[in-house]
Amino acid sequence: MTQTTPNHKLTVSGWAAHDSAGVITPYTFKRRVNGANDVSIKILYCGICHTDIHHIKNDWGITRYPVVPGHEITGLITEVGSNVKGFKIGDRVGVGCLAASCLECEFCKGNEENYCDQIEFTYNGIFWDGSITYGGYSEMLVADHRYIHF
Repeated sequence: MTQTTPNHKLTVSGWAAHDSAGVITPYTFKRRVNGANDVSIKILYCGICHTDIHHIKNDWGITRYPVVPGHEITGLITEVGSNVKGFKIGDRVGVGCLAASCLECEFCKGNEENYCDQIEFTYNGIFWDGSITYGGYSEMLVADHRYIHF
């Protein structure tokens, strides 16, 4: 079910499950290029969470294969978009399970983005551009700077 869009020009190596057997294997895929509100991160470490295992095994019946799990991500910023303030190349940062939200609804304005109708997850989601989101079991990630933490 791999799906990319024209701005997915970065070839990335990672680890993916291709079915519910629970096995992850090397996987090469495309990521989007860094945009004006994004930072690119060289992933140094990614934790494993039981949520990752549930997605790998499709325990909840919502997994989009191939799935590249991982939402407890730490790494170094390698590129910063033109609208990004407060982050610079070389900063050590972390990324959680949320990749984006509308930032305009009552929930987003109230710091409750997890209730946003347009919430996007770090992996196993369909991003606004129609692409599949892939997680931190990979060598790099492009993420909206508003979802990056020191």
